[in-house]
Amino acid sequence: MLQKSQTNFITKLLHWEYWPTWIIYFPLFFYYLWLSLKARSFFFFTAANPEMEMGGLYNCSKYKQLQHIPSELKPLTLYVKAGSEFPLIHAKILALELDYPIIAKPDRGERGKGVALLKNASQLKKYLQESPTDFLLQEYISSPFEAGLFYYRFPDKHSGLIPSIVLKTFLSVTGDGKSTLEELILRIPRARLVAKSLLQRGDMDPREILPEGSIKLLEPIGNHNRGTEFSNGNQLVNQDLLYFFDALSYHLPHFHYGRFDLKAPSLDDFLKGNGIKILEVNGVNAEPAHIYDPKGKYQDAVKTLFRHWNIIYQISKKNRYQGFSPATFRMALKNFREWQRH
Repeated sequence: MLQKSQTNFITKLLHWEYWPTWIIYFPLFFYYLWLSLKARSFFFFTAANPEMEMGGLYNCSKYKQLQHIPSELKPLTLYVKAGSEFPLIHAKILALELDYPIIAKPDRGERGKGVALLKNASQLKKYLQESPTDFLLQEYISSPFEAGLFYYRFPDKHSGLIPSIVLKTFLSVTGDGKSTLEELILRIPRARLVAKSLLQRGDMDPREILPEGSIKLLEPIGNHNRGTEFSNGNQLVNQDLLYFFDALSYHLPHFHYGRFDLKAPSLDDFLKGNGIKILEVNGVNAEPAHIYDPKGKYQDAVKTLFRHWNIIYQISKKNRYQGFSPATFRMALKNFREWQRH
């Protein structure tokens, strides 16, 4: 039998959704250079969302964007400065009536790095001690439906488009009454790839035997690199959703391109725009994440990325006509150094 590392390598090799980001984006590099030459700026993309740091490509504050979202459309959220004392944060949590479990996430993080579900005060203390950067404490929305909806609107248009919806299926295993939790995890390629981090968690007992038919959620964080399966939901786009996100986009100053990560009570509620909670607002760093559907083809994904960067170019061009300038090299370098520190 192949060793686990060899099996994982074959899984990654044969399923492009697991390939390194630089390989996926390599064909886009030359197109980006061409767009930069046409725009006469390597940072033309920053004009797509002028109010977001670097247009949302990097070093973008999640909290800053969430502040513009109406309170009824987002989870309770607390901003925490790095090095804050626990008693102060505990008092703020009580004042906000924020109950455990809560989600902790870096304010300027990406791709699920540093995101954790904290179940009690002890875990919060540990997170406070270990976090090198400012972070958010966010109400945990336990609704089972989670999605990412891509939206863009040209500056000279009143309504936009929804070119991408990704549906998220959280990583879980089903017991058979005989196998240990570790054995169940190692049987599922998607789970096996993150088995090391899963089995090292304090709330996981590798020797646990789940009753037959019992389902155990392994990862409550909906990120692809933490085992969540992304499915293409583009067929779900409808006029109710477009009305909802058209209206929402106007709450965000000069926002024209990005993805809303969200939860809703159910698929039906989502389709009607009911009960939606916006977890994050992403800018030009946001991918049309439906491309990572396991049934999707790499060449189709690349075509989609080309199309989206052309949209970024077109939006940036129109915004420059309206007086918004792209970032200078000095500004980009400053933001990059801040991002590296984070």
